[in-house]
Amino acid sequence: MDFEQLYRATYPRVLAYARSVTSSHADADDAVAEAYAIAWRRQRDIPRGAELGWLIGVTRRVLSNTWRSRRRAGALHALLDLQPRTAAPDPADQIGDAELREALMALSPLDREAVVLTTWFDLSTADAAQALGVTPAAFRMRVSRARRRLRASLTPATTDALEQARWNTM
Repeated sequence: MDFEQLYRATYPRVLAYARSVTSSHADADDAVAEAYAIAWRRQRDIPRGAELGWLIGVTRRVLSNTWRSRRRAGALHALLDLQPRTAAPDPADQIGDAELREALMALSPLDREAVVLTTWFDLSTADAAQALGVTPAAFRMRVSRARRRLRASLTPATTDALEQARWNTM
């Protein structure tokens, strides 16, 4: 796949991911732009069949570096980061079932991210593992445990709805 095809095929989902994990559209846009600049320079390193996961992983690390830089920058950035969070699309907001939404929000951040990557963004295990920087086996274990915790906190009827849930990425 050439770079233009890769960009056209993955950009909307990478941007949706970035906007779902940061409070600023500008930060999300900057991180995605940086991720594609890195992808351009490292085209040979992009694993075939897991391109989306690789790009989301790069975007995730770019955002982490941005946040770390802000923490090191000092008090001014700390004060700016305390400003009210801009409403970003949250997968939980798209869930009509209150019990399911509450159970998802009760998960730890890592568990919630594993469930969201596979359900909201419909990533394969390989792509999600690549995005999180773990092996596919480690990701399967993480998402399996997260789903078990989610099911344990739901009634049987809501659990059936969870099994059939698929959310749009746009």
